[in-house]
Amino acid sequence: MTQISGVNERFLNTPVVLSEIMRVLDPDLAFDGIIPYVDSGGDPVIYLQKGNKSADAKKQTPRLMTPSSKFPEVEITRMTKKSAILNEEGLAIRLDKDAIQKRAGVDMIMDAFQTVGYWMAEYVNGKIYTALRAGGTASGVTPAAVWSSNSAQPMEDARKIKNSMKREGYVYRATDLFVEMDNFHEMEGFLMSSDIPAYRDAGLAIGQGDAIALPMGGKPVLNGLFSSITHGDYIALDRNHPGSSLYYYNDPQFSVPSITYETAGANGVMTAKTIKNFGLSTHRYFEDDSHDTVIQIWMDYTIAVRDAYSIIYGNGL
Repeated sequence: MTQISGVNERFLNTPVVLSEIMRVLDPDLAFDGIIPYVDSGGDPVIYLQKGNKSADAKKQTPRLMTPSSKFPEVEITRMTKKSAILNEEGLAIRLDKDAIQKRAGVDMIMDAFQTVGYWMAEYVNGKIYTALRAGGTASGVTPAAVWSSNSAQPMEDARKIKNSMKREGYVYRATDLFVEMDNFHEMEGFLMSSDIPAYRDAGLAIGQGDAIALPMGGKPVLNGLFSSITHGDYIALDRNHPGSSLYYYNDPQFSVPSITYETAGANGVMTAKTIKNFGLSTHRYFEDDSHDTVIQIWMDYTIAVRDAYSIIYGNGL
């Protein structure tokens, strides 16, 4: 195939494409920093799934040592070996020759990257949320009322959800609670209108972000999601003891080990940030018949839940 060149050709190189995609993708990845990323190295994904320690059928009780008896020997139920398949999921961008050859075409290219970055973040968030909910445990919490109701008790509901993760034999604690953005705003309104100073302070501390450190024991963080979660639903995770992982693969033919991009710092100042690539790849080719350049962008990944009790979900908010 013929390969064309133009003034904007440099924007189609792999590091640049992935940098622009990540610049948009990173702020919108809701579960980033909570779910660990694990490099599969291209090998099949194998992981161990835990059972319930307290309800183990082989559970033993310590026995008093006597001359005629021994301590009971324990046989621990083995963890189940599971496998998962990585999936290449992505989109393709079609650019005409004007976008490549004319200086003003850079705006078309950047707009395309920004749009695809947002769409991919939205999709990946949804994929992760669906996998976590499917592999998690129902909280059993019944909210007092939907959070839009005058009789709603959002803080009491959040406290019950937080405590529903506590189970004998498990270290998991709910550090992060995710809700749909309207529910997030309802919690914010509840805090700001409260007569309790700690509640109002928590509402004022939100800033420009979409997270509230709830003023209760453990300080769980309430996160708002625009998409991927249904209004009224919630999911709680433990970032300190994650029971799930995102497995990925970087194909050296189409990817790079690390990605550098610009992101807004604490004071809104744009700074360069370099992270390990977690499965983002890109490829471009030129079509002789249309004279278009096609840019493919995809992620090669899968999500695995190792322990259902590390994730709590429910609805009714």
